[in-house]
Amino acid sequence: MIMRPTVIEREILTGSAAYDYTKKMVETDLIVTATLVKHLLFTVKGAERYRYEWNEDNLSNKDKLVEYLNQLLVHISTESIQGSTVTFSTSEVAKFIGVSQQTINAWIRDGKINGVEKDGSKWSKIPEDAEVVLSNGKRFTIATLKANWEAENQEPEVDEITYLECSIKELEEKYDGKTFEEVFGDKTILELTEEDTDASIWLSYKVRLESAKNARNN
Repeated sequence: MIMRPTVIEREILTGSAAYDYTKKMVETDLIVTATLVKHLLFTVKGAERYRYEWNEDNLSNKDKLVEYLNQLLVHISTESIQGSTVTFSTSEVAKFIGVSQQTINAWIRDGKINGVEKDGSKWSKIPEDAEVVLSNGKRFTIATLKANWEAENQEPEVDEITYLECSIKELEEKYDGKTFEEVFGDKTILELTEEDTDASIWLSYKVRLESAKNARNN
């Protein structure tokens, strides 16, 4: 799966490095570059307006062709953000990263989170493709940080019988592999002292396990 271009990737497409590259493309093969531009004009969403504004004769002019191609790159960069409606609050982003909400606000002010715009005097919602620049210089999109947080905090899905069997096994291991009956024998809950907590929990697990198994069999 290829994710939507990030803020940094969109900036790369419209920066000086991209401009230098388009000049090299034109110098290397003007005809192929002009053909590419024509194909983009008829395939990129929203680029149809350039078909009426531009002159085809300029496709054979190196300087104009570089200008056209870079305009298209700006258009493509802008178009790539359209449809990205998933956003998060500063508190949600703070949770994903493991910092305070105040830290997130400070990072936005300091430019450590790229792709967040102000809505009046307040920060607007943070888009999923906004990038966080961590102290070690590494960059992560909010979508990536969210996915990592979910993976770390996801509880395993087990059925009740498996859960109860595992819980009982843990208690048996705590008491040197002995069963409930071997540990507590004929004692009643009222007779138990320091072991009363384990006994009541263990007995509850046994009763629930028997009930769950009966329900499954029926």
